[in-house]
Amino acid sequence: MRLASIPLAALLVLSASLWVTAQDDSPVSPAPPPAADHDRPSEWDGPNRHQWRRDHAPPMDAQQVREALEVLRQIDPEKADKLAQHIDENPEQVGHALHENFPNLRRFLAMRRYDPQGFDLRINDLALSRQSQQSARRFHEAAQAGDDELAAAELVVLQGIVADHFDIRQEIREHELLKLERRIEELRDQLEQRANNRDDLIEERLEELVGPATEDEARW
Repeated sequence: MRLASIPLAALLVLSASLWVTAQDDSPVSPAPPPAADHDRPSEWDGPNRHQWRRDHAPPMDAQQVREALEVLRQIDPEKADKLAQHIDENPEQVGHALHENFPNLRRFLAMRRYDPQGFDLRINDLALSRQSQQSARRFHEAAQAGDDELAAAELVVLQGIVADHFDIRQEIREHELLKLERRIEELRDQLEQRANNRDDLIEERLEELVGPATEDEARW
């Protein structure tokens, strides 16, 4: 059966629940790439940045779709495999399904390049979130069925998962704190350099203002 004959909603249902749930309880949002020395507005800025990316981000090409499926496979192999069955027939529609349901997926792909350690931690976070939900569901099913032995066994499993999940989230916070500390040090160094070069920077800026028009104000 060709993908074109499958309603788009069917593709969305394959993957909608996992990512939304995992994002809502994430301890901190995936950080954007490091800022340039001179701050400038970007797609990461503002309270509606998630909606901006959902509405305006360009469609993923075939290679990006495959990379996105690799990320999803680390979190939920079953759903990734279901989507991958259709990628050769219609990668654009698979990419659309991923983009609509996983608005932060592109950010994870970027994180894999500029912050591989943070990427691994967040993948573990999402995977453990999924595992804890599945284990909790099995516990409730066993309890409702009156199978106390199975419920008790599943509770032990769930306790282990939750403990691992807590540790991963602590590592994420430590990792984010280290990045912030490094960024603060960089900004302090830049501030000190600017203070030391005050007269030169002022003179250069004056020359720019009285000279030919230019858009290069990075040092200023």
